[in-house]
Amino acid sequence: MSPPPSPWFSDDPGKAWAERFFLIYTPVWILAVAAVMLSGALQRWGDAGFMAFAVAVAAPLLLVPALCHRRVPALATTSWSNSYWFKFNLWIFIFVWIGTYFLTHYFFDVLGMRYAFPTRWTLDAALVGRGDGEVPLFMYPLTQAYFVSYHAAMIVALRRVRRALGLDHLSQGTSRWPRLLVLALATLVLAYGVAFAETLFMASDAISDLFWYADKPRMLRYGSLFYACYFLVSLPLLARMDEPPGPVFSPGRAALEALAAGMLVFMILDALALLLGPLVI
Repeated sequence: MSPPPSPWFSDDPGKAWAERFFLIYTPVWILAVAAVMLSGALQRWGDAGFMAFAVAVAAPLLLVPALCHRRVPALATTSWSNSYWFKFNLWIFIFVWIGTYFLTHYFFDVLGMRYAFPTRWTLDAALVGRGDGEVPLFMYPLTQAYFVSYHAAMIVALRRVRRALGLDHLSQGTSRWPRLLVLALATLVLAYGVAFAETLFMASDAISDLFWYADKPRMLRYGSLFYACYFLVSLPLLARMDEPPGPVFSPGRAALEALAAGMLVFMILDALALLLGPLVI
């Protein structure tokens, strides 16, 4: 007798396996990042050290599913290129690339974020941003790990909320809209909470000479909503991928939707920057 379906994880076996793996791996990279922050190792590293650490943190998100692909029944029925774990990583990679290459400058100019890592390997947009902030190259793979975990956790949590509200099976009547409003509010709370928590953790006193915000209290209160816009765009789009009874995405569709999400966040952040101006007093 097969176990009852989980109220948290996807009904698609391959997607459910990937979600569980991403969540299981999350405390591993969190402990690794906390260890290097608290040990002072960041003070001693150069470009190669930062990059090696970031790649080591991000690589298991691809390597473990790839190595397990033929051994796990939930994965073996699908080619690796059409597997959820690959398309999820691809989607996040494109979204992270846009966010890191272009949108980090909004964090520099609007939110007062400052980097002082002892690195010379940098990569960021030539014509976006008014200041002289530069993005260290190691931030790309490191952010991949962050965003895979953030999105996997929030998608699982929102699926639980959606199922608890009966939205998976509810008819298209007027009673659906109050439930959709609750789901939208849950999405906003999760997005803001994750943005707030990352800011609080990363802008800690342990690395305050390498990474900080010019006005951390204002960043936590107001800048977290600015940052949450990433997730308010990405979550509704990414949650649809390979989610029964919807269609299975191709890698090309996953890439196109990630590009669209990145551009939409770009427009939202620019509009907010125009309306709000910099948070730094």
